[in-house]
Amino acid sequence: MKKKILAIVLTVLLVSVASAALAGASIKMLVNGQELASDTAPVMENNRVLVPISFVAEALGCDVQWDKDNNAVVITKKTADQFLQGKNDPTQKEPSIHTNFIKAADLLAVLDDDNDGDVCDYRTGHNGGDSLANDPLVVDLREQADYDAGHIPGAIWTSHAQNAAQPENIAKLQDALKAHVDNGGKDEIVVYCYTSHTAGLAAGVLGAEGFNVKNMRFGYSIAWEGTRSADPTVFGAREDKDGNLVPYENAAKENAAK
Repeated sequence: MKKKILAIVLTVLLVSVASAALAGASIKMLVNGQELASDTAPVMENNRVLVPISFVAEALGCDVQWDKDNNAVVITKKTADQFLQGKNDPTQKEPSIHTNFIKAADLLAVLDDDNDGDVCDYRTGHNGGDSLANDPLVVDLREQADYDAGHIPGAIWTSHAQNAAQPENIAKLQDALKAHVDNGGKDEIVVYCYTSHTAGLAAGVLGAEGFNVKNMRFGYSIAWEGTRSADPTVFGAREDKDGNLVPYENAAKENAAK
């Protein structure tokens, strides 16, 4: 209802054009090169094109609210602050950036409630012992070929991490999350890549887009299947706040740092 009211009542002046050129023509809205669909079409009035502000503002990454007490439209630009401060999950009592991570073991425990080794076994063809209610939507951000070859049970693929912020992929993820919640799942996304690096960057973007999102620590290859390990430790030189070298207790480590 709110969006419909905003779409009908609130419009923004975009451009002045000759009315004759647009008379009787269908007016398109393009935002960042993408055509924007709206249930209220742009209209030509007094040689100006008026468009629904809510659809345009939201397509540009803003929140639009109607403040009936003050008879005002409130438009707020989304930022990454919510994700970086761990506030993308409104249920958190003491949010911090660390609450945006989840360990592979903790994710496994959530996906395998009955601890029978059959993950997400509420799916067709399984025994049905697990609960969907506490399960996030798990999203694989690796290459699609790697997802097809093997992924966390129940995980979906919408795009590679570097394309996650594209408007069409944001829309896909929104639709997938809605379907997940409508089926009884948790309103939360857990993303993962190979080692958690690119997924962490993508999670920050998704958090700024308003998703309640967590990144699986150390990623699929290290934490889930163990086909990769972290780089060997170099035991590099260390300094304190005054620039003095901080020695290692072990002599072998000390020699490696030199």
